[in-house]
Amino acid sequence: MCALRLRTDWARSSIVTLAIIGGLSGCRAAALAYGDTPASARANAEGVTTALEQRFTHVVRVPKFQNARMRIARYVFSPSRIVDDTSLWTSMRSENGHKVRDLEIFGSFANGQYTFVPRAARLPITRLGESRHFTGMRQLDGDGRWQWLTSVEQVMGPMPPARATDIMRALFVSAEQSSATVRADYRSAFPRSTQAFGRMFAMDSLNTSTQSDGSTLVSLHIVTSADRLDTESPALGKFIRRYVASTRYRVRLADKTGAEWFDANQDHSRLIVRFRTHNGELQPLVGAARRMPDTLAIRMDGEAKLSMFTVGFEKLVGEFVHVSTATERSWNMRFTTEPSWKLPFMAEQLLRSSLRQPFTGEGTQFRIGFARNGSQPTTLQRAVVLSVQESAIMRFLGNLGFTAMSDYAGAVEGEENRFLAEGFAALRADIEALTAGR
Repeated sequence: MCALRLRTDWARSSIVTLAIIGGLSGCRAAALAYGDTPASARANAEGVTTALEQRFTHVVRVPKFQNARMRIARYVFSPSRIVDDTSLWTSMRSENGHKVRDLEIFGSFANGQYTFVPRAARLPITRLGESRHFTGMRQLDGDGRWQWLTSVEQVMGPMPPARATDIMRALFVSAEQSSATVRADYRSAFPRSTQAFGRMFAMDSLNTSTQSDGSTLVSLHIVTSADRLDTESPALGKFIRRYVASTRYRVRLADKTGAEWFDANQDHSRLIVRFRTHNGELQPLVGAARRMPDTLAIRMDGEAKLSMFTVGFEKLVGEFVHVSTATERSWNMRFTTEPSWKLPFMAEQLLRSSLRQPFTGEGTQFRIGFARNGSQPTTLQRAVVLSVQESAIMRFLGNLGFTAMSDYAGAVEGEENRFLAEGFAALRADIEALTAGR
């Protein structure tokens, strides 16, 4: 859930990163689109893949941050329980009589490990892989209302943000071929990546169909499986079976006429992605070809089993904006309308007015993308703005979510980190071989 965060999604945030970045590099043409020349493509791709590999290599969190991370996860929907805990925050102050708390974290790679350390001041990040993490909590006017603000920035190296668009366009162009040709492309171009990521993800089927106007309708089926993880990553495999296999969600993008442009539907372990492309530009799934608007409606449904309960939502509708400037390529989402909730019977008996709070005012906001400030290197950024109102039902949902977070932290997270680090190392090696002509 975008607003109340079905917490299995939080626990799998690194898998989301994999899907975004790995998806930008899924064919020979996409790899070469990292730069104008093979040398620049190799340098840009090496920066992105190295930074991500570092982020997941032997992750170490100092005790203050580890404690704060778990405490915030435990009380994200009950902020009053942690607002005065001096062990958590790097800054505690009041503004207009309201309590304000900040936690700032600096991440860097050295001596074979990626270390997260709290910092009381905002440090510049310039070296490849360095990251800055901010979690802010603000007390709002009355009745147990609070606002969370989180942001993450990580240095990705020299790749201009505009290259993200070029890579995505090349990826779509590569799909405008027969299914057999597309399969042969990614298997021959990315043998190491296919093997590394294939331990968890498998392309079960890929269907491309040429339309009468020359566009191509693509249907991609990806299966998440734990079978190949049991030997080297047994805890991760168990977590996937328990949480991922019970998760269902659907994300669709539509324009103001109601025409759909993208459809991603996960039913338990199978993800089906559908899109239509022509010369590397997305087209509506049905109807006449036309340029995709920068602003679309995003429609989401989802549910997950947490402990013995199934929780979810239907008809969550928001605004989806593609930002394309000289210094930024990002996706911005905003949700201001409360969805229909799917809650356990006992939760239905609780007062539910607090469930509207995340959608009031400016609503729940999420942003992810690449950006560059002047001569500084490009950073991968994501940010979330979420407001909550404390109540019995919010505490109930928070307790459910923390169960998943507790199951994830520790052995599961360590095994997932190793899986991702090995995958990004394989991706870098594949791109290096392609851009070197080997």
